[in-house]
Amino acid sequence: MRMLITIIITALLAWLTTYVFAWWMVAVMPFLIAVIWQLKPGWSFLNGFISIGLLWVYLIVKTDIANEQILSQRMSQLFGLGHTLFLGVNIVLGALIGGLGGWSGASMWKIYKREQRT
Repeated sequence: MRMLITIIITALLAWLTTYVFAWWMVAVMPFLIAVIWQLKPGWSFLNGFISIGLLWVYLIVKTDIANEQILSQRMSQLFGLGHTLFLGVNIVLGALIGGLGGWSGASMWKIYKREQRT
């Protein structure tokens, strides 16, 4: 249950902060969630991966429907990929960015906690 709550909170915070700041907030929000909630590195990677992956699925589908797939089809032609493969690569890249952000936050917290003991 806690994992589901962290996924929802991470996705919502990343979605809200990307309107104010730049796209890279999708890496900062899982980082901060992992530090604040003191998640383990494996769980924090999974949290960031799933939450940002689902967020990017929503944003890509929403944008793709709004412009009748014109932009994504042209970009997929530019990269020489199929339309579906192009969208899949974008979603996986976003999910990896979120996962690595969360993993970095958990690793930083682990290092900080270790140095406090010594």
